[in-house]
Amino acid sequence: MSECQKIVIIADTHVGDRTDKLDPKLLKAIRQENPTQILHAGDVCKPEVIATLGEIAPTLAVQGNRDWFLGYKLPKEERLEINGLKITLAHGHFSIWEWFWNYVYLFLTQKPHTNRFYQQKLAKIYPEADIIVYGHLHYPYDEMMDGKRFLNPGVGYPEKRNNFRPTYIVLTIEPDGSYRTALKSAIPEA
Repeated sequence: MSECQKIVIIADTHVGDRTDKLDPKLLKAIRQENPTQILHAGDVCKPEVIATLGEIAPTLAVQGNRDWFLGYKLPKEERLEINGLKITLAHGHFSIWEWFWNYVYLFLTQKPHTNRFYQQKLAKIYPEADIIVYGHLHYPYDEMMDGKRFLNPGVGYPEKRNNFRPTYIVLTIEPDGSYRTALKSAIPEA
């Protein structure tokens, strides 16, 4: 019989790129969750991040656009099946070519692509997934669209877009495949 799985999802920690180290408050919060697994949706930037997270729980990570620029080799995607749920882990930038064209679009229109744009593309690439975990946007999302759950934990370091509170998602999957999600902050609101 399967067991309940408690998964912490993080993304965009940018260690060595935009911050010096994993935020100690984020690490403390993750430890307190006592996860069975950690999923990192890219822009890790340094292998030490995975080693540090691996001291808390087994950690899977995928390559983000910054990982690619920095030469940090990680898989572009991970596909898992947990208690009957098909989960795909990807960063969400699709490819460096598409990342480049997204910035051309932004420059020409002065409007960024929405989370729905990314979710629709991810759904086409991973039609078999029940849950798609992604990062890249630096804003948290927990949404259903066309029968799929999309989870984006936001930014894993303190910055303006998260009110300087690193965020993560806890995904709890029961033995029967039912699940629940909770968006959390490493620094609770006062």
